Amino acid sequence: MSIISNSERQARFRKKDELKRYAEKLFRDYSLLFHGKTMEEMRLFIDQITDLPFGWTGDDYDHAVKSLNHFFLESYDNPHQLDNDVQEGRNLMSEFKTTPDPAKFSIEIKDAVNKARSLSVHIISALNLSGCSDSDKAAALLEVVRFLGHSIASNRKVPKSKATTICLASIGPQYERPDWFAGNLANTLGWNLNKDLAREVGKHLKDFRYNNSSLDKESLN
Repeated sequence: MSIISNSERQARFRKKDELKRYAEKLFRDYSLLFHGKTMEEMRLFIDQITDLPFGWTGDDYDHAVKSLNHFFLESYDNPHQLDNDVQEGRNLMSEFKTTPDPAKFSIEIKDAVNKARSLSVHIISALNLSGCSDSDKAAALLEVVRFLGHSIASNRKVPKSKATTICLASIGPQYERPDWFAGNLANTLGWNLNKDLAREVGKHLKDFRYNNSSLDKESLN
């Protein structure tokens, strides 16, 4: 290990302190714009990103700055995605027109949104307390998504929303999908990807070749 001089050590300290001050500025500028995250969640993220690893490099520093910028730009994202998924999955617009008690129906929808939001908070908390790496958390969470996909696919009438679409996309080809699935999946991905990346994904899907062991629709008939 190379020995750094005292002046180099001080320069690295000032650089790291500069990162923390930048993170604090972003927090002050954007924190009130966030609707889906608590102050504690934002603080935890900032602490994790600005805690540079021992022997950090310029690349580590640049990656931390980029991660901070990406995180706080989320304040411009739609803050009502959970609400929308709950309402769409319950076919809100159609059901509201036909319900005999609109006031009671509105209360039920609000209660469902609150329960879903509370559940998401518990899941995020469990992920943070698990001690797992991000990739392991993703693996565990995708297992839950697959579980939900199987359950959703077994519904006689499959509920339609972006959330249920992603769950249905995670399960095997032996499961039938509703007629709206392909269009909804394309729209869901399209809104989350830039145009160039969306076209690249489309090209890969178009060029995809199933191997002999894959279960496609024809092999199931």
